[in-house]
Amino acid sequence: MSTGSQCASSHSTSSQNTGSHSTSSINVAALMLAAGQSKRFNGIKQLAKVNGQPMLLHTLTQLTEHGDLTRELCEFNLVLGANAAHILPHVPDYVSPCIFPQWQQGMGATIAFGVQKANSESSHLLVTLADQVAITREQVTTMLHHCAANPENIIAARYKGILGAPVIFPRTYFSLLSELDADTGARKILQQYSASVVAIDLPNAQFDIDTQLELQQWHQSMGQDQKTK
Repeated sequence: MSTGSQCASSHSTSSQNTGSHSTSSINVAALMLAAGQSKRFNGIKQLAKVNGQPMLLHTLTQLTEHGDLTRELCEFNLVLGANAAHILPHVPDYVSPCIFPQWQQGMGATIAFGVQKANSESSHLLVTLADQVAITREQVTTMLHHCAANPENIIAARYKGILGAPVIFPRTYFSLLSELDADTGARKILQQYSASVVAIDLPNAQFDIDTQLELQQWHQSMGQDQKTK
């Protein structure tokens, strides 16, 4: 495990074939958000069991294929906050945990904290969520290829008619991300700059776990019979 406390729309462009574009033309830093207290969950959501693993580890494993995706990234930062001491022992060594002391300020402030930790040489920032349990490495790789083909555009998942995470922002948007301070995340940036968004249809992104009931429903949908705590 890595150590360290402060960081060791209708106007959207439709998804299109990216051909043979290589991700080597971009330098993407990844940021996973896992800082919240998850009051609605009634427990430490990041450690709830999914496929026999803590949710955080399941999502990282699913998204990176046991860290393999990190070879295509310049870094992978994980922002923790509430219950960080309990979560840190479960963080794999292929990501770098950063603890946000003001995590109570919400998702927007957490993103602002995380973007300031991004590698200074990064050209883009991939923002992901620890509770999006169905996102796969293949889907993120598709987004990275679209990013390489459209490096000036925001690349965002589209599901249920909305734009959201996972999302890749070019560095030109980093200053806006660093000014977020509410609990609404970066969605207002996606809305404001929707004409510059390449939307990737990603139904899996709709599966985020906020309550014990949603986790039970997820297990049932996957044919699992597991305890949620």
